[in-house]
Amino acid sequence: MRNIRSLVVIPLLATASLITACGGSHPVQSCTSCGNSKHFVYTANAAGNPSTVSALTSDSSTGVLTPVSGSPYNTGMGSRALIKDPVRAHIYVANTQSGDISAFSMDAATGALTPLSSPTTVEAGVDAIAIDSLGQFMYVVSGNSSNLWIFSIASSGALTPLSGTPIVISTSGVASSSVLIDPSGKYLYVAASGSSSVLGSIFGFSRDSTTGRLVALPGFSLPVAGQSNHGAFDPSGKFLLLTGNNVFGTAGGLSVFSLDASTGLLTLATGSPFQVRDDPAGVAVDASGKFVYVPNTADATISAFTLDPSTGALTTVSGSPFPSGGNGTINGPLGIAADTAGKFAYVCNASNDVSAFSINGATGVLTPVGGSPFPDGGNAPSAIIFVP
Repeated sequence: MRNIRSLVVIPLLATASLITACGGSHPVQSCTSCGNSKHFVYTANAAGNPSTVSALTSDSSTGVLTPVSGSPYNTGMGSRALIKDPVRAHIYVANTQSGDISAFSMDAATGALTPLSSPTTVEAGVDAIAIDSLGQFMYVVSGNSSNLWIFSIASSGALTPLSGTPIVISTSGVASSSVLIDPSGKYLYVAASGSSSVLGSIFGFSRDSTTGRLVALPGFSLPVAGQSNHGAFDPSGKFLLLTGNNVFGTAGGLSVFSLDASTGLLTLATGSPFQVRDDPAGVAVDASGKFVYVPNTADATISAFTLDPSTGALTTVSGSPFPSGGNGTINGPLGIAADTAGKFAYVCNASNDVSAFSINGATGVLTPVGGSPFPDGGNAPSAIIFVP
């Protein structure tokens, strides 16, 4: 197994094309409504025909979760990723088996969801979504192909594919599992797994904020440790964090890259990859940018680290890894989300529930919230988001 320990500059793959998406994780935004008494947690539930999305109210003082009336809501088949439009009260769910995206309007007072329209057809395998900070464009990738889809988003929530899309990420063939836009909105990155059982790749693009179109960053893509799967930016946008399977034997790894804001190129932090546990299923950075959490499905734990704001180096939090807290014998965590106040972290579990933890703001230690885990109401929750 390859371990990357030296400081490496990674220029990202340039394609031949000029370009005229519990599961994926997203950077934590600052809290603009922390005075509210409740917020919401949503999960995409992969099992069932149709599959569903669950909605739960999160008490901002205690972290306790309560099902929203009417939840769960029907989606397509194989719901494995979801995201909220950062501007409008719309929730989108990617359905891998039916190959489409379900759209809902969200009641900001109750958290209840109402379908906006029929699902938008994409392709089988859709498993990650990103939306720019202005809510104008959606980017979607598939675990079944090298395609990257770009949609414009109407104020109604309707999705329209841009002409010339989908575009091919790599002609060598990759299966994508994460799509990320840096907080500045200038760059987009896709984490993908190739034919090798031990290596993944990152592909990078500059992004036109007006048209939504992408241009591949110059250079080439170097492999990254492990079969890359889930990624996230820290709140400052200085670091991209990417998990990979089977980096240290069966144990996973977490690679940290610093972002050059002027070029979009990534530099692997000294000490990367950092060891987590088996089968990492996501990554979340708390709102302060101080702590990083990785849920590990196979051994039902959460790895916790402090993040050095200068170097990107990770230091294990005392007591890590923490039990993820699901019920039953099949209870591994499948996704993770942090709240926007830096107080709580939530993981969705294979046991059809959500574990809630308070975050110690000084140490990063996780402590289960009273009553946790809370029933999800769906079947196989595979991705989770927190909505302020």
